[in-house]
Amino acid sequence: MRIVGAVILFVVLVSAGARVYAFFAQEKQLSADLADIQTRLTKAQYDEASLQSEAQYLANPLNLEKELRARFNYKKPGETMIIIVPAQSSTATTTGG
Repeated sequence: MRIVGAVILFVVLVSAGARVYAFFAQEKQLSADLADIQTRLTKAQYDEASLQSEAQYLANPLNLEKELRARFNYKKPGETMIIIVPAQSSTATTTGG
């Protein structure tokens, strides 16, 4: 009778141990998922702040016109656009000889 009780107790303890191990493994996975989500949230908050700043900057008509001119070569009717190309610097060196 004692042997049966000991076997049942052993099976119960092994089963409980397996469940505890499974819970710890699940907790570890959930912690990793949470860290990933927090990292993505931080990046999304940074991106939102950056976009809000850009939207506020472009809300000013003068800044919007300046950006349109710079990005899309926008010009007003009657204006002449002049594009200045910087001179290329020579990277070849001459050897005296």
